Amino acid sequence: MHLRDWKTVAAAALLACIGAQAQPVYKWVDAEGRTHYGGQPPASQQDAEPMKLHGASAPNRAAEPRYNADGTKKIPKDAQEFGEGLQKALGTVDSQTVPLNCTGAVANIHGQASTMLEVGQKNVRDGYMAQADFDKVAPKIREAKGRYSVADCQSASGNKRAFYQCMSSSRNHVTGCDKQFKH
Repeated sequence: MHLRDWKTVAAAALLACIGAQAQPVYKWVDAEGRTHYGGQPPASQQDAEPMKLHGASAPNRAAEPRYNADGTKKIPKDAQEFGEGLQKALGTVDSQTVPLNCTGAVANIHGQASTMLEVGQKNVRDGYMAQADFDKVAPKIREAKGRYSVADCQSASGNKRAFYQCMSSSRNHVTGCDKQFKH
């Protein structure tokens, strides 16, 4: 699977997380000036601020149209901005290198792919994604998920091995590892 496909599904997956937001989401800037988002900021980040994300039915959204031309629900601007920041964060690889762990890498890949499929289905059910859009991407994710195995990892070389090593870290996402180590 190529970065474009991972990013499409990851972006769609973010919409369900945003739409069903029950826990606070924090935004903070690290010492290198990079912006981060998460459910809990690091203890060292005293200036982390909880973000206010509102659903499409929020009172200040009453004047906006609630649906896109394709019939899917509109995502509020603040939620879109959050999603874009999160998508950017998923595309970033942790600079700390970890040893290759084929079992862990494959578990991370499979888990992330399963989560993207589950959240994509939830987005379709909740009206944030068209069924046709999900149906274009889901088979690619299922096919890619089937290509990654411990045996494949153990025999991998070059960028593919680097991708598996990148995915050995639970801090990395397939979009970031795929972006950095195209294979």
